[in-house]
Amino acid sequence: MEIDNYKKVCEYWRLKALEFDYQERYAALGLPGYNENNLPITYFGVDYEINRTDASITELKRPEEEVDFYSQSAIYHLFYFSKEAPRNANNFIPLHELRGAAPFSPAFKKSTLIPFAKAFEGKTGQLIDAAEKLGFERLPNSDAGFQAMAFTCMPIRFLFWDGDDELPAQATILFDQKITDFTHEETVIGIGMDLVNRLLDAAGFKRLA
Repeated sequence: MEIDNYKKVCEYWRLKALEFDYQERYAALGLPGYNENNLPITYFGVDYEINRTDASITELKRPEEEVDFYSQSAIYHLFYFSKEAPRNANNFIPLHELRGAAPFSPAFKKSTLIPFAKAFEGKTGQLIDAAEKLGFERLPNSDAGFQAMAFTCMPIRFLFWDGDDELPAQATILFDQKITDFTHEETVIGIGMDLVNRLLDAAGFKRLA
């Protein structure tokens, strides 16, 4: 997608966001901080704000910088696509098992999971450091497993196994079985890619294309 198209899509969602019933959605999603002024929303541990007047999104620590496409999409889609009473199942599954998302799984593996594994091959310690820097919760599974909160209502897990002489490094991202109670299945892919990019940024590596 060209940069101009990204901006057009963000503008489309900003205009739709003017009509959201934020009070109702904050209550349904269990999001903290609802008030009558600008609305706080935390995405992967970063604090953002939704402007009450024009529905634009700003990162609090970097208000002068434009918020990227994937972050804006994730935030707007949380409010638009979430169900009336969303609930997590606390059962984590890979993308190909997620209802409605299986057709996207091969492309997600090629564009996100394989590059993720290659980037941190032989660098497990750097992945752990990056995840801890971002405030993610360590899991006992795999060489480097963590749970990240995309939103306070949306846990996501990743597992990483470093390579050896016989096998290359492997990585997987697991989503709550009911994540589509909270967002669109295609948005899940963007959130997964955003997770990897934030890890790459924290490690000082090049982001995914």
